[in-house]
Amino acid sequence: MNTDDLTSIEKKTIAGLSLIFSIRMFGLFIVLPVISLYARKLPGADPFWLGLALGGYGLTQALFQVPFGMLSDKFGRKPIIILGLLIFAAGSVMAAEAHSVETLFIGRLLQGAGAIASVIIALMADLTREEVRTRAMAGIGMSIGLAFALGMIVGPIVGAHWDVSVLFWCTAGLALLAIAILVFAVPNPVGAVHKNEMELSFDQLGYVLRVPSLLRMDLSVFATHASLTAVFVSFPILLSQYMPERSMWHVYLPVILSGLFLMVPGMIYAEKKKKLKQTFLFSIALIVASFVIFLLGYRSEAGLITGLTVFFIGFNLLEPLMPSIMTRFARTKTRGTSSGVFNMSQFLGAFVGGSAGGYLVSMSDKVLFGGLLLLSVVWFLVCVGLTDPNHIQIFERPLGADLSDPSPICRQVGDMTGVVDCRYLESTKTLWVKYLKTDLSSEDLNRKLESLIVNSPVR
Repeated sequence: MNTDDLTSIEKKTIAGLSLIFSIRMFGLFIVLPVISLYARKLPGADPFWLGLALGGYGLTQALFQVPFGMLSDKFGRKPIIILGLLIFAAGSVMAAEAHSVETLFIGRLLQGAGAIASVIIALMADLTREEVRTRAMAGIGMSIGLAFALGMIVGPIVGAHWDVSVLFWCTAGLALLAIAILVFAVPNPVGAVHKNEMELSFDQLGYVLRVPSLLRMDLSVFATHASLTAVFVSFPILLSQYMPERSMWHVYLPVILSGLFLMVPGMIYAEKKKKLKQTFLFSIALIVASFVIFLLGYRSEAGLITGLTVFFIGFNLLEPLMPSIMTRFARTKTRGTSSGVFNMSQFLGAFVGGSAGGYLVSMSDKVLFGGLLLLSVVWFLVCVGLTDPNHIQIFERPLGADLSDPSPICRQVGDMTGVVDCRYLESTKTLWVKYLKTDLSSEDLNRKLESLIVNSPVR
């Protein structure tokens, strides 16, 4: 069998865990376009509390990712995923039965406290080989994108024809369905659970927080999801002046589909034409443009819909671009930590977007959109300095079998300026180096290796 072919266990793992991830995220996304309309009818509602209810799950998501990962090392992946899904279901029930905005906020916090994203990724790593790990992670990424699109479309339809509380009850039911999928469809890991490279490590945190390109991606995912949450503090309420709630899906459906329609060709263009950085900056520029349109046109139906359309085209382009760029700058040994910081930045963005958005909109919608415009402009300017990921090259050289220990060579090459990642592939006795062609050349690496090999002990 080709090492790149998926085994039957890997196929079941990717399908099952991607479905669980998407079910859980669908439960969060489905209420996004309607929760502010629902929450403002509850006792004690004001713009700030609306924002907290909208983004509250992000705070507990960020806080509990690492503790859940540590618990899964001790007690096993599946029991902790089940615990997280039960907590998520309990939060959904509390939100469904909330009779005040404060109770709704607590329900949303409880939903987020079932923070199992890192555990699902760790279980994926336990059950798949490194050769197919990227494909496995892509499966999760696609499932999240699909969950987001479906949630944005289904939420307004169900919420308008029945009630938003029904959405929360559906979310609780879906969490129980996810438990059944985990128990009956996802294989069990063989042997004891151990920490793997897909998990966040505090030992590696200092390095990850010193890499400018990774920090720019953390800022980007923070700003993207802060903007998304903040927009939906205000947008549904503003749109309700021009159409009834039950008709809002007529706006969301074409807006979301237009973003999804352009996402795939956008990614193909960026990859094939080696225009990742340019496409990334163009996507942020669309976010900037959307807030200019919102700021100038939020008092009209056409301005609101145009602003949201431009926003979602940028948003849907950014969603696959950001993790793609992030993984290019992450070292193999730190990719779990890099992904963990990236994911926590996303969830914190959702919380800050909701709470700050609620505070700003309490002053006026103009202040909200002005604040988001300022954030997006600063974000764009910071990311102009991003190292072009297409400058990354791969260098491979067989080291032979005469070296007693290749790790010192790998470590010293990894410390060279311009080297992004370096590892020794035991199966082929090859040194694998990811480097920036703007700082190094293959000739530089060859010369360095010749010098190191000459001075290395032999068997």
